[in-house]
Amino acid sequence: MTARPIPTREALLAIVDRFRGHRVAVIGDLVLDEYWVGRSSRISREAPVLILEHEGDRHVPGGAANAAVNVRSLGGAPLVVGRLGADPAGKALARALRSSGLSTGWLFKDGSGGTIVKTRILAGSSHAARQQIVRLDRGHTERLSKAAERKLTRAGRSAIRQAKAVLLSDYGYGVLSPTLRRAAIADARRAGIPVVVDSRYDLASYRGATLLTPNEHEVLDAMHLPSLRASVLRRAGESLVNGGGARAVWITRGSDGMLLFERGSRPRGLSIVGSSDVADVTGAGDAVSATAALALAAGASQLEAAMLATYAASVVVMKRGTATVSREELRQAIRLETAPRVSG
Repeated sequence: MTARPIPTREALLAIVDRFRGHRVAVIGDLVLDEYWVGRSSRISREAPVLILEHEGDRHVPGGAANAAVNVRSLGGAPLVVGRLGADPAGKALARALRSSGLSTGWLFKDGSGGTIVKTRILAGSSHAARQQIVRLDRGHTERLSKAAERKLTRAGRSAIRQAKAVLLSDYGYGVLSPTLRRAAIADARRAGIPVVVDSRYDLASYRGATLLTPNEHEVLDAMHLPSLRASVLRRAGESLVNGGGARAVWITRGSDGMLLFERGSRPRGLSIVGSSDVADVTGAGDAVSATAALALAAGASQLEAAMLATYAASVVVMKRGTATVSREELRQAIRLETAPRVSG
């Protein structure tokens, strides 16, 4: 197996400069992330719960939609393919996408079910930061109908023909059916462009993908591992690569960094960068997969792309709520933060 030299900061910055304008077809489960914010002042007499005085609420794109917003904030051009319910939440998500500069032209409006919504309630006193105290999930999680599957397959094919990379964002809400995922990977391979998969389900089914980017808990569940020890994760990563499922696998491990597996190369470990005082991990996986797709579209190696994604994640986890990383924030992180240590 071959070992490659560790990329310099200048090389990484040059790749980020090439992000601009690259089209990425983002196909997957769209989510509306809803935040209700309140000020807590007393305990209810009815039950041992906080009483909140409502301060406001906001809607932001989540799931595959957040991955797409990350592509745009990093300088790319996302082409979003997914399902919306014909409900107020679907309209709110469409507005949030448009306000983020994304087209809704490839979205399928499904009248048979509701849009996936994740409602987070944030609370705090007058002099404290608001913290999440509960999350409520609702919406349409059934598999696609055959008609919807055909429409989304056609939409995905159209987007892939215009793209330089494909990002499949699978949150398990039914959009990426086996038929749709196989079609997207086949279309991308015919076009000669990379396919990045962010999924926590049935990882081995994404045969032919360029890259899988699960976190360690997703690998634990998907492959029924006995533990999260590095040696166990290494065997799982090597199995996914050597079994032909993907050409490369990154297993992200939070503050323990990332394990990188690439066919034809020995496994490597990347240390985390930035502060260990994490504010919120929401959206970190979306930032990793979006950065990976753009980096590979721009001609980066797997190691270069992984280092860029590690920097991107270090920016996002310092923000509260569903967050994104901009191209300038990524550039600043590369210039100022401690470089990821590469081992193995």
